[in-house]
Amino acid sequence: MMKLDSLAPVLFLIMWSSGAVIVKLGLQFSSEWSFLAMRATLSLVCVIALCLIAKRYFKQVFATPNRAQLTRVLTVGLLLQVLYLTFYILAIASGMSPGLVTLVLGIQPLITPMICKQPIGANKCALLGLGFAGLFVAIFGAQSVDNIEWHGILFSVLALLSLTMGTIKQAKVNLPSLQAMMYQCLLASAVFILVSINVDGHVNWQPELLFSVGWMSLVVSVGALLLLMYMVKRESSDKVSVLFYAIPMVTYLFDHLLFGTTLSFTTLVGMVMVAICVLLYRRQPTTNSEAENSSVLPQNNR
Repeated sequence: MMKLDSLAPVLFLIMWSSGAVIVKLGLQFSSEWSFLAMRATLSLVCVIALCLIAKRYFKQVFATPNRAQLTRVLTVGLLLQVLYLTFYILAIASGMSPGLVTLVLGIQPLITPMICKQPIGANKCALLGLGFAGLFVAIFGAQSVDNIEWHGILFSVLALLSLTMGTIKQAKVNLPSLQAMMYQCLLASAVFILVSINVDGHVNWQPELLFSVGWMSLVVSVGALLLLMYMVKRESSDKVSVLFYAIPMVTYLFDHLLFGTTLSFTTLVGMVMVAICVLLYRRQPTTNSEAENSSVLPQNNR
């Protein structure tokens, strides 16, 4: 368990950060709604298979949720599996670069403590400010701020709000993670399939599209979200959300590896600033008042 606690942040960053670049690849061969429908359906199949394996071989018990539990888990599914992914993909489809979209999402560590009403110390405030400054330095160095469309910014902000609220509300879910995700994927599949058959879309079946859909379904939507659920339950929400500071930096690395995007010296400096911020923030001791407030989300469920 302790080994997973140590590996979870690293695995989550790699898996989640790859999403923007993989979506960029997939949207070259599919419309947004067709892509979302395929991703959600494959994720649902994968989660159902995992639930069956867990039930048969690991004796996992999945109790029937009551109305309050089902409402809570579906609300999180609406935020994380439907709204967040919709706005996220629409932002990238609008022409915004993956780096700029993830820059907007990088604001999450600043707004999460405020929404949760968590008091944080001066050191943590300073580290958050340093991390946000590092994001701006990295994006400025990448010179990717040209031709920004207003609707792309709007979609990015809506994705930010959906992700933040979904992450916070996830701490209230007391169902097994696989069971919760099965209900959430079922909701997402129903929504996206319904939308995709009522709008004009296209699919160009190429190996790159199959890879993109498979990666987004199995690695990002299932693997990364299961890790997110795990970390939210094990750590305070502000320590989990600060990981999102590093996502734009890792995204740029993936963009460089897959599409040959040049990383300038200024961008590398920004990456180092963010890495230092994340490392130091996660090593900050938690005070008694922060511990009480960081656990307020699961306590509210009792």
